[in-house]
Amino acid sequence: MAEAVSKVKELAEKRKVGVRVESGTTKACLKCRWGIEDPTDPSKGQCIGGHRTGMGGIWKRMIHDYYNTTCDHFEEGEVDFRDHV
Repeated sequence: MAEAVSKVKELAEKRKVGVRVESGTTKACLKCRWGIEDPTDPSKGQCIGGHRTGMGGIWKRMIHDYYNTTCDHFEEGEVDFRDHV
Protein backbone atom coordinates (compact mmCIF):
# COMPACT_ATOMS: atom_id res chain seq x y z
CA MET A 1 0.00 0.00 0.00
CA ALA A 2 2.81 2.41 0.87
CA GLU A 3 4.47 1.73 -2.50
CA ALA A 4 1.28 2.66 -4.36
CA VAL A 5 1.03 5.94 -2.44
CA SER A 6 4.65 6.81 -3.17
CA LYS A 7 4.17 6.05 -6.89
CA VAL A 8 1.12 8.30 -7.01
CA LYS A 9 3.07 11.13 -5.34
CA GLU A 10 5.97 10.63 -7.74
CA LEU A 11 3.64 10.79 -10.75
CA ALA A 12 2.02 13.96 -9.38
CA GLU A 13 5.46 15.60 -9.06
CA LYS A 14 6.26 14.74 -12.70
CA ARG A 15 3.02 16.30 -13.91
CA LYS A 16 3.34 19.43 -11.78
CA VAL A 17 3.49 22.46 -14.02
CA GLY A 18 4.26 25.16 -11.50
CA VAL A 19 1.97 27.94 -12.74
CA ARG A 20 2.88 30.96 -10.61
CA VAL A 21 2.56 34.74 -10.54
CA GLU A 22 5.87 36.61 -10.85
CA SER A 23 5.57 40.39 -11.17
CA GLY A 24 7.61 41.73 -14.08
CA THR A 25 8.64 38.30 -15.38
CA THR A 26 10.33 38.12 -18.78
CA LYS A 27 8.67 34.74 -19.42
CA ALA A 28 5.03 35.85 -19.17
CA CYS A 29 2.16 33.81 -20.63
CA LEU A 30 1.73 36.70 -23.08
CA LYS A 31 4.97 35.63 -24.85
CA CYS A 32 4.49 31.86 -24.48
CA ARG A 33 3.45 29.78 -27.44
CA TRP A 34 0.92 27.88 -25.29
CA GLY A 35 -0.92 30.98 -24.02
CA ILE A 36 -4.21 32.17 -25.52
CA GLU A 37 -5.56 35.64 -24.68
CA ASP A 38 -9.17 35.96 -23.59
CA PRO A 39 -10.88 37.98 -26.38
CA THR A 40 -13.18 39.82 -23.96
CA ASP A 41 -10.56 40.60 -21.28
CA PRO A 42 -6.93 40.61 -22.54
CA SER A 43 -5.53 40.70 -18.98
CA LYS A 44 -6.74 37.09 -18.58
CA GLY A 45 -6.17 34.05 -20.72
CA GLN A 46 -5.76 30.30 -20.99
CA CYS A 47 -2.80 27.96 -21.11
CA ILE A 48 -3.14 24.86 -23.26
CA GLY A 49 0.16 23.56 -21.87
CA GLY A 50 1.54 21.79 -24.91
CA HIS A 51 0.89 18.36 -23.49
CA ARG A 52 -2.02 16.03 -22.84
CA THR A 53 -3.54 14.59 -19.68
CA GLY A 54 -3.22 10.93 -18.73
CA MET A 55 -6.54 10.25 -20.47
CA GLY A 56 -5.36 11.93 -23.70
CA GLY A 57 -7.33 15.16 -23.32
CA ILE A 58 -5.88 18.63 -23.84
CA TRP A 59 -4.39 20.09 -20.64
CA LYS A 60 -5.86 23.54 -20.07
CA ARG A 61 -5.65 26.11 -17.23
CA MET A 62 -7.21 29.53 -16.74
CA ILE A 63 -4.67 32.33 -16.26
CA HIS A 64 -5.98 35.26 -14.21
CA ASP A 65 -2.98 37.59 -14.71
CA TYR A 66 -1.79 37.03 -18.28
CA TYR A 67 1.05 39.57 -18.07
CA ASN A 68 2.64 38.42 -14.77
CA THR A 69 2.14 34.64 -14.79
CA THR A 70 4.70 32.04 -15.88
CA CYS A 71 5.25 28.28 -15.55
CA ASP A 72 7.84 25.54 -16.01
CA HIS A 73 6.68 24.79 -19.59
CA PHE A 74 7.36 28.27 -21.03
CA GLU A 75 8.25 28.23 -24.74
CA GLU A 76 8.58 31.47 -26.67
CA GLY A 77 6.88 31.65 -30.06
CA GLU A 78 3.59 30.99 -31.81
CA VAL A 79 1.63 27.74 -31.65
CA ASP A 80 0.71 26.02 -34.89
CA PHE A 81 -2.93 24.96 -35.19
CA ARG A 82 -1.95 21.29 -35.53
CA ASP A 83 0.04 21.36 -32.27
CA HIS A 84 -3.05 21.53 -30.09
CA VAL A 85 -5.82 19.65 -31.92
